[in-house]
Amino acid sequence: MIVGSMIKKMNLRCRGRALLAFLSAIAMTAIPARDSIVSAAAPDHIRIVVVGLRSDSGRVVCTLFHSPKGFPSDDSDAQTMSVPIVDRSGTCDFKVTRDGKYAAVVFHDENGDGKFNQNFLGLPEEGYGFSRDASISWRAPHFDEASFDFDGGTKQQIIHIRY
Repeated sequence: MIVGSMIKKMNLRCRGRALLAFLSAIAMTAIPARDSIVSAAAPDHIRIVVVGLRSDSGRVVCTLFHSPKGFPSDDSDAQTMSVPIVDRSGTCDFKVTRDGKYAAVVFHDENGDGKFNQNFLGLPEEGYGFSRDASISWRAPHFDEASFDFDGGTKQQIIHIRY
């Protein structure tokens, strides 16, 4: 009986050492850089880089439209993501499954409420922008004014935020 319990303890120690060696081997393998993870996970993607933010407070919210439907305010048929701000810029990477025209809308969600805040007149209280840095006058730009062609691979759009 004593010999049997000693053998069990030895087996547990051996298994523990083997597990520790296995975990150490995994930890020592090289971890790929973030860009190579994005490239491997999403070979076809659109990267939206938002620059000119006035602070690192809050998050950047990016919405990518594949058609004029809903552009720029109804995102029910679009992809939306929120990313942290680092050094007054934010980067949104969207996996894209089909070629065609795309347009992006971004805003600086400074207060972190997940909404694009406007005053009682409907004027923006937070920074915003559009792909191709489409201009805004008395109205938001139309899809064709902000759209760009995507034909696979990686496409990057730099958007300068406006306040």
